[in-house]
Amino acid sequence: MKRALYLTTLVVAVVTIAAIGCQTDTDKQEKIEIRLASIHEVQVNIAESFPEQIFVYIKGGLADSCTTFHELITERSGNTINIQVTIERPRNAICIQIYSYFEQNIALGSDFTRGESYTINVNGTTTNFDYPG
Repeated sequence: MKRALYLTTLVVAVVTIAAIGCQTDTDKQEKIEIRLASIHEVQVNIAESFPEQIFVYIKGGLADSCTTFHELITERSGNTINIQVTIERPRNAICIQIYSYFEQNIALGSDFTRGESYTINVNGTTTNFDYPG
């Protein structure tokens, strides 16, 4: 009797582990909420290197203990750099309501023209900088 109970428990455990391990990306997407991050700070820094490198420091908010940084996408059009920052959290999760922050440093490279002005747009928060001549 004990052996049958042991085998039944083992089979249930193996099936459960297999079912959890076989989740598809679609299952994960349905369980994860991805949205734009709240941006608190954007700073442009010019590294003293040769050639000079432009970096953007971004500080954003995480609404609760379940929310984490997800992704950063950078696109450039002329003198405007658009950066989209997203966060993710489990859908319908009950989480500790502690607001925290994430920080990201993004290298934009050295393809900038001296003496020109540039605009950095991060989720609607913009800052401008002049590349020194």
